[in-house]
Amino acid sequence: MKLVDWIKGLGDYLKKHLKTFCILNNKDNRYIKKTIVISSIIIILFTMSYFIYQSGFSYQVTMNGEEIGVVKNTSIVEEALIEVEEEVFRRHGERAHFDSNIEYERVRVKKNLYLEQDQVFDLILEKAEVLKPAAIIVIDGEEKLIVPSEEIAEELLIEIKKPYVKKTDDKGNVDLLEVSFSQKVEIISKNVSPEKILTKEEAEEKISEGIEGVRTYKVVKGDNDWNISRSFNINLRSLHEANPGKDMERLRPGEIINLHMEKPFIDVKTIEKHIFNESINYKVEEKKDSSLYVGQKKVIKEGKKGKKEIVAKITFVNGVEEDREILQEKVLEEPQTRVVNVGTKPKPKAIKKPAPTYKGEIGSAIVKTALGYRGVRYVRGGSSPSGFDCSGFTKYVYGQYGIWLPHSAASQGSMGGYVSRNDLRPGDLVRFTGHIGIYIGGGNFVHAPSTGKFVRIDSLSSSYWSKKYICGRRIY
Repeated sequence: MKLVDWIKGLGDYLKKHLKTFCILNNKDNRYIKKTIVISSIIIILFTMSYFIYQSGFSYQVTMNGEEIGVVKNTSIVEEALIEVEEEVFRRHGERAHFDSNIEYERVRVKKNLYLEQDQVFDLILEKAEVLKPAAIIVIDGEEKLIVPSEEIAEELLIEIKKPYVKKTDDKGNVDLLEVSFSQKVEIISKNVSPEKILTKEEAEEKISEGIEGVRTYKVVKGDNDWNISRSFNINLRSLHEANPGKDMERLRPGEIINLHMEKPFIDVKTIEKHIFNESINYKVEEKKDSSLYVGQKKVIKEGKKGKKEIVAKITFVNGVEEDREILQEKVLEEPQTRVVNVGTKPKPKAIKKPAPTYKGEIGSAIVKTALGYRGVRYVRGGSSPSGFDCSGFTKYVYGQYGIWLPHSAASQGSMGGYVSRNDLRPGDLVRFTGHIGIYIGGGNFVHAPSTGKFVRIDSLSSSYWSKKYICGRRIY
């Protein structure tokens, strides 16, 4: 109903009832008209004031406790919300959503402060916290990867395990008993910001990068920086950088060093049953022989190793054996004892010659040069930095100081003067059975070992080289 019609109707109503009232009270017609006019004017003024007052109201809009602004009417906000929802779906998919707890408060402000619908749209979109359902891979209570779904998370975990899972071989010698993760791994569902969700490809890349970490290692007899770096596939420089202030070229048994290396994203643990054959060492029976000098030995009967079948449960972590439990052993072939005659006849006394005079400057220089070729590949017959064999290496190093050596370990081992092990000095040749190297001090020597290996440092005290050691030779 229009305002004018409402006022006219109200006037007619008052006229009718006031006329009746006046007739009843014997009033004249002029008084009635005057009363009606005055009443109508009052009603009109009151009604207009009311509508003007009501039309001055607007609405302060709050979303999730945060102010958006002032709008003329609530329909502007409702329509903007529909548009925001459509935009969120367009950007992040239909599973995306946002919380929109809208509250209104009636206020009176100037019209120039009213927000238009497009402004309300922009503000709601800016302040809306968009969330989307996702799956999170949690490792030991820490959220590590966020992916679109539980199915993708499961696929990623299967892919992580796959390289370490060995199938039973054709002969039935390997049987996978269990595959799991060393850490506690779980998948949880959660609403998160779409920006935090990785695609499957992005998650795979992050997994492949691994996690950098530091592992410690206890040095054992015969260890040096070179063979440790080779054993753990670590760059030699990285090994030194992981141990600042430590003399890595003179490691002592029992010393703890750091191994700077990448760790897998998750540790995969497998338990396998293995059936394999293992040799049984033969015993050595020694018999005294007075026809041989002390220290001499003569093999009377060669020994032969036996063979046994072993069933073992082996635990691997990331493909590296961590534990082994022997379940069963069965002897297939008994070993045969080796019989050796050992001399008891006293040796004739020999006149011991003093070791040749040691020239420290030359010896130290030879060692420095020799160490500079660590890492050069072993090449049979090689005598240059492109590849060395054992005597080619010593020949080349000594040649840098004008000392000629034949390209033969046996010939080099008979040159110069004899040096006992206790009298060895840096730069001396060290002779072994069928091998030659250069002593560098501290019970260690540098040499070109054998095919497939590289020039490196080893210890004279190692179980292998101590048995083959013959003597030292000083030729400068």
